[in-house]
Amino acid sequence: MKLVVIGCGFAGVEVVGAIRKLLSKDELEITMIDPRTRLEYQASHPEILSGKVTPEEISGDLAKFAAKHDATFVNKAVESVDFDKKVVKVGEEEIPYDYLVIATGGQCTFFGVPGADKSYTVNTLADAVRTRKALEKLDLNKEVKIAVIGAGLTGVEVVGELNDYFKEKNAKNAKIYLIEAMDKVLPPFKDNVSNYVRKFFEDRGVEIMTSKGVKSIDGGHIVLADGTELDTDMVIWTCGIQCSSLATTFGLENVRGWIVTDEYLRAKGKDDVFVIGDAASVEIDGVLCGKNVEEAEKQGQTAAVNIANLIKGKPLKKYKPVNTVSDPRAFISLGENKAVMVFKGMMFKFMAYRLKKFIEHHYMKRFD
Repeated sequence: MKLVVIGCGFAGVEVVGAIRKLLSKDELEITMIDPRTRLEYQASHPEILSGKVTPEEISGDLAKFAAKHDATFVNKAVESVDFDKKVVKVGEEEIPYDYLVIATGGQCTFFGVPGADKSYTVNTLADAVRTRKALEKLDLNKEVKIAVIGAGLTGVEVVGELNDYFKEKNAKNAKIYLIEAMDKVLPPFKDNVSNYVRKFFEDRGVEIMTSKGVKSIDGGHIVLADGTELDTDMVIWTCGIQCSSLATTFGLENVRGWIVTDEYLRAKGKDDVFVIGDAASVEIDGVLCGKNVEEAEKQGQTAAVNIANLIKGKPLKKYKPVNTVSDPRAFISLGENKAVMVFKGMMFKFMAYRLKKFIEHHYMKRFD
């Protein structure tokens, strides 16, 4: 039997690691496909800005991971999938499969805001490095203004790392704006979390502007939806993801691009195609799964079990959401080696940053 995994982010890597524990290379041939050579630990991209981590520390060699799991790694971009012929087209090559996993992830979206796509981001590791280099070019002897657009998880963590960067540089004239279209910081979370984080940043001089949508961006000039204008030296865009452009070409049932799955994580109408991670729209018994690492990993593990069960003729396992849109949980770094952990609406501060970093280090060991 042959398994092909398109996309080697958190979900794709997880399904390979999990299924290899269930089926030997004699029982299942695995091919991993990704145009990148390294997995990127995206949750730590903001720390590139402060210099707390290096690109090498928060990325892992995919070819090495594949070899450890008796898999073949194809470092190319997928062009298309022929679901009737059951082949994945990569350049001139057609890679056959018995089972296919689509784990192509998400990508940054700019919501059609003019000029937003010229902003800096931390979505990819290369983006984060580029943003760090732009920071280093700022003349910190003068007044410097930076706007972070989007006060979700990434935006909040970027602000925390910018604070640390400017503190280390003794940049007393640096000013950070955090701009959010919704009416609070961290919109998906309860008010206790939002209010704490807002006060944490305001106490450190960050100007937070909520209920302020962005109309346009021209270099450092920002026009807000209410007509307010703001001139800055640098704009960092951190709001919103959309399904990968590749996944939208497959012609599968989707919701705004995200591929709809059944309760076993199979694409609707495709018994041999599984979709996991940020590429998937997973709703189980009315509960919508979030787009986060915890969900990506759990979905990868469940997909692995179900593929193995199909091969062995066993019943499929219904997926059970763990980190949902209605009840999100997360570690949220705030800078200064501080963080909060949110679980079941409750917020914990003690040891939260250390635990977050422990999870990161433990995860990256799989690439040693």
